Amino acid sequence: MIKGKKGTAMRQYFLKHTGLTLLVTVLLIICSALRVFHGVVNAYVLDGLVAKSMSRFLFWTGIDIGLFLVLSIFLFGTMYLEGVLVQKMNLDLRLTITRNITHGDYAYFHRHDTGTYGSWLTNDITMIEDQGFQGYFYIVQFVCDTGFTVAALIQFHWSLVIVSILLGLITYSAPQLLAKPMKQTNMAVTHGNEHFLNQVQSFLQGFDTLFALNLQQRLVDQIAGSARKIAGLRVKQNTVKAGMGSIAGLASIVSQVGISAWTGLLVLWRLTSVGAIMATGNLSFNLLNSMANLGPLAAQMKAVQPLFAKYAAQADNQSAEKRTIPADQAQSIALAQLSYQYPHTSKPALQPLSLTVAPGTKVAIAGPSGVGKSTLLNILNGKLPDYQGTVTVAGVPLKQIAGRSLRDNVLYIDQSPYVFNGTVRDNLALGQTFSDEQIMTALRQADLGDFVQQLPQGLATPVGEDGRLFSGGQRQRLALARGILRQRHIMLIDEGTSSLDTASALKVEDSFLKQRGLTVIFVTHQLHAQNKDLFDQVVTLA
Repeated sequence: MIKGKKGTAMRQYFLKHTGLTLLVTVLLIICSALRVFHGVVNAYVLDGLVAKSMSRFLFWTGIDIGLFLVLSIFLFGTMYLEGVLVQKMNLDLRLTITRNITHGDYAYFHRHDTGTYGSWLTNDITMIEDQGFQGYFYIVQFVCDTGFTVAALIQFHWSLVIVSILLGLITYSAPQLLAKPMKQTNMAVTHGNEHFLNQVQSFLQGFDTLFALNLQQRLVDQIAGSARKIAGLRVKQNTVKAGMGSIAGLASIVSQVGISAWTGLLVLWRLTSVGAIMATGNLSFNLLNSMANLGPLAAQMKAVQPLFAKYAAQADNQSAEKRTIPADQAQSIALAQLSYQYPHTSKPALQPLSLTVAPGTKVAIAGPSGVGKSTLLNILNGKLPDYQGTVTVAGVPLKQIAGRSLRDNVLYIDQSPYVFNGTVRDNLALGQTFSDEQIMTALRQADLGDFVQQLPQGLATPVGEDGRLFSGGQRQRLALARGILRQRHIMLIDEGTSSLDTASALKVEDSFLKQRGLTVIFVTHQLHAQNKDLFDQVVTLA
């Protein structure tokens, strides 16, 4: 779990790659030392000119050129390894977020829209990379630049160190005046990104409806409105950043002038050499530029810490305390005065219902819309835990059964199944291993086998985004085949054949109604007379 305490959340990602982090840190220290040494060498170059010594001038100029060549090599290696480390940490963070949002229960996942999660995995990661992970490297560089610069200034005169430190502290502290606004604008932007992605997702998914009504312009208008809002938030964020940079820059320039003036006085008082003017100019620039940037960077790193608190998972903490049920055979299901009422509504979605479903039996749940047929299946699938009455599976109260154990026994097939963008095989296997023979058997039971076999690419045929290349009935049969392939002992089917013609519906329904040992609870608006006798119970809700 990602902790929300300051510093700890980000630090754990660096510590996960300790070796690479240490290597990059060492390279940053070496690069800093080389940059500062360049500033010192400049003093010797100028002293050689003042002394009119060709040999000294050429010697230190050669040293300076050599320094830059070595520095270039180290900078390349540092930048490459920084990039590798940042991408590794980005991947770790994305995986942590994904695990946290998917390892909870149904209600935990749906506490946010999918657009919000999309924003976490894209926009938030980018912000954390720019202001958090990259900030660490800059801070190491600036701290080292400061330390090496102070050490270098001592050889010219001790007072330069004191003056530089005092002016450096002022330069560092000035941008902190905008630390709080920086944190506020960061949070506003991340929430704005979440809202924007939700809006875009909603309207793009509704394109077909808008197209049919000749209202495509509404999509443009809505996205434009949301885009303007996020643009305004980003302008505010950039304004705060610009303010911090301007304050830091002004403080840095004033301080550099102050150090140069003090060095000039030391030269006039014959307390240091003329070459110190060039050296302290370069060194003070390193020092004050570091302090000027250190302030905004520290503020930005603090500002991204609240993002980590959003990702902390508190889901399914009691799963270890819950019970499991055997998954090797069908189990009995018993309902006693089961009812459900959605929050903020006055009418029950499901009236009190008592029912016993023996292992291996087939039950039809019929009735008009709005009487709670789908609600009943959602309760049995563990999606709606706050029901009234009692439900037991294999004699164990439903609320005491661990979610994973329940889903190992019970398979729920939605009336509006989701089809992933991929191939037919991808949509059935979903990352698990099944042979082509197993997949084709499931497809034939769902009355889709002949259709898939006739496709030029067979199981490798793409289905398109949300299965748009397949008809509604074909998508429904694909979902049924996906369920049949899992061979669960209890199947909850919500209008699973509603999009099929009568002949196809009867063929599909008969395939699972005639399976011995399989418990089926089948919700339907239209109970076919041809196979009604295959049901052991027909329950009509009112």
